[in-house]
Amino acid sequence: MLEQELEKAGDIQKKTCTTIFLLPGIGLKRQNLLKHGFISAYLDDKDHEVHYENAVYLLYKPSQVQEFQKFLTSEYKRTPLLVEDYDYPGGYIVTVYKFPAEFMEEYELFLRGKYSKFRKKYIELFPMKVEMLNPATHMYTEKLSLQYHIFERTDALRKYWEDRLGYRSGELPENLEYWSIPEKEKETLDINAL
Repeated sequence: MLEQELEKAGDIQKKTCTTIFLLPGIGLKRQNLLKHGFISAYLDDKDHEVHYENAVYLLYKPSQVQEFQKFLTSEYKRTPLLVEDYDYPGGYIVTVYKFPAEFMEEYELFLRGKYSKFRKKYIELFPMKVEMLNPATHMYTEKLSLQYHIFERTDALRKYWEDRLGYRSGELPENLEYWSIPEKEKETLDINAL
């Protein structure tokens, strides 16, 4: 099951590192955004005139624009972190959030790929367990979340990477993080590449 979750998370078009590690920091959960046409989160937008520092850009393609507008209005009321929203042709909408000052340490660690160094108060924003559909049984089962495996550098995730990278058991370097460092190009929205 961990392999299935890792394969789904590795689909960079759907889940950037920004999506995996920064959404909870701005008070959002990916699963709640999906009903609004959420696609992915980014650190920047290459085609937008304004480039915010320490920000998260969320890309949507809502199927129900009126519902999205209600969501957007509620977001502006919920948080002062939402600083801008703008449209692109084709029905795309981007919202920009400043990352909260209280979690700037995690933002900096994120940029360096030091996920296991996140503080406890940030890690607590993520679920320890998630429900996943078992394709064989068509039943939902509770599993440790991907983020939990990464933050805690679990044995299951270590074994996954050892197998995938061709290491023998125990050969992975001790200080190695179990997820890749965010790559600027992949974490920057390019609306023309969609």
